[in-house]
This record gives sequence, C-alpha cells and structure tokens, in this order.
Amino acid sequence: MRNITKSENPWLSHDWKVKTLISVTRGGSRLAFTCRSCERTFTHMTGNNATWATNGHDVALAETISQRWLSEICPVSPVTADVADRLNHKNSPTE
Repeated sequence: MRNITKSENPWLSHDWKVKTLISVTRGGSRLAFTCRSCERTFTHMTGNNATWATNGHDVALAETISQRWLSEICPVSPVTADVADRLNHKNSPTE
C-alpha cells in the first residue's frame, strides 16, 4: 500500500481534535473536527462522507470557503483572513 503524502491529501496535514456531535445508527454520525494548529473547524457526516467548513459554532461556511479550506495544507497557525471567512455563512445573501 502506498503512503499518501500531506501534499496529496491536505486533510492529513492537520492535527485534529475530534468530537462526536450526533451519533445515530442510520445515516451515520456527525463529527466536529478542529485543528489544534490552525484552529479551522469542519463538520463531517459519516453516512454520506460529506465534509464542510464551519465557523467554530457548527454553522456551515460558504461553499467556496469549504472548498478552499479542504484543498489547502494546514497553515500551522491561525490565519488572520480566516476571521472574515468565518463570517461568510452558507446560504447567506453574499454567497
């Protein structure tokens, strides 16, 4: 089996703290991922393998932010621009 490098899978570059938000038998569980280094937060649904960025309070961020954060390698420390990103919620008038 070939090892996946951090550059091939940015998700692996983060130092995750994981918390179960909702545990259900059908449809899978809802997990909260927080990176100890950059403090970016995500929600992951195990049933459909969907992951999206959140503002740290389980509010989904705009799709463009989720896609960008998921594709980026961990910046190792908090990014100043993330403060503004966390205000851009999914389905808000600005999306």
